[in-house]
Amino acid sequence: MNWTLIFFSVLAGASIAIFFYVRSTMKKSVTFLSEKEFGNAMRKGQLIDIRKKDDFNEGHINGSRNIPIGALNKSFSKLRTDQTIYLVCSEGKAAKRAAVLLSSKGFSNICALDGGIKNWTKQLKTKK
Repeated sequence: MNWTLIFFSVLAGASIAIFFYVRSTMKKSVTFLSEKEFGNAMRKGQLIDIRKKDDFNEGHINGSRNIPIGALNKSFSKLRTDQTIYLVCSEGKAAKRAAVLLSSKGFSNICALDGGIKNWTKQLKTKK
């Protein structure tokens, strides 16, 4: 029997299993809300904009705090586990990654703006 073929078959199977596990974890970690739903609910929790500081300063939802996704690992102590976290990113993709990270640290109620800040049609606050 060709051990190389067996090795790569097992590796491929494990990769597929990991892919589907991560995908299902992402779906369970975050609830995406429409702009209307997000706007109605965001004041009931912690509004966190995970974009880079420059992007945040160009325009953000009033009342949001900027914690770039790269700094999220160091900022868990700034967040409350007993309140819902409302995430804003550019297009919605980074919010999935942030939600998985937050879930792994004990945060359970995580929502994100579907489509990110690009789908926000209301006025943005700028910081210059």
